[in-house]
Amino acid sequence: MIAGIRTWSATRERVTRLSLLALALLTSPAACKNTSERQLMDTERRHFYAKCQRSGECELRQTSGDKRTGNKTALSLSRAGRLVGMCDVAAGSSSGPESPGDCRALVCQSDADCPPAHDLKDGVCLNSLCVDPAQALVPNDSVMLCLAGTGLGNEQPRQIERYALGLNCGTPCKVPALCRQP
Repeated sequence: MIAGIRTWSATRERVTRLSLLALALLTSPAACKNTSERQLMDTERRHFYAKCQRSGECELRQTSGDKRTGNKTALSLSRAGRLVGMCDVAAGSSSGPESPGDCRALVCQSDADCPPAHDLKDGVCLNSLCVDPAQALVPNDSVMLCLAGTGLGNEQPRQIERYALGLNCGTPCKVPALCRQP
């Protein structure tokens, strides 16, 4: 009986030590890194460097591709609906893009290609687009998909037509057949 108690006590002590070690590893900075660095790409094939918090806040810098001219020289992420987009905004603006036409959807091959949100390590890649699967498609998403591959801005005749198509996606929003599909 005493030998059984000693064995049980030793086993309990080992389990306690292992539990404490596991807890220490889980709470160490390497195990729960709150920031991540990644390369992002939008439908215009522009590349970006992003240093993101798991909350979804990111420091952004364009590394290649066409740059927007005029006063829209800063970047912000759009999470207005289902799609995650990269938006050209006025420098110093904290209000975000002026219109959905200032944003382009982020493309991906895996979840690691998408910026994180909702305290997740990575974003979600679905059908080669960065998405928030908990959200429904909204007109902003439809506009980004209709403008995909048309270049930056929304002033060219083709972009004006596509912008109007995307904006009028209905309720619930259905992306027009002419546009890239979600």
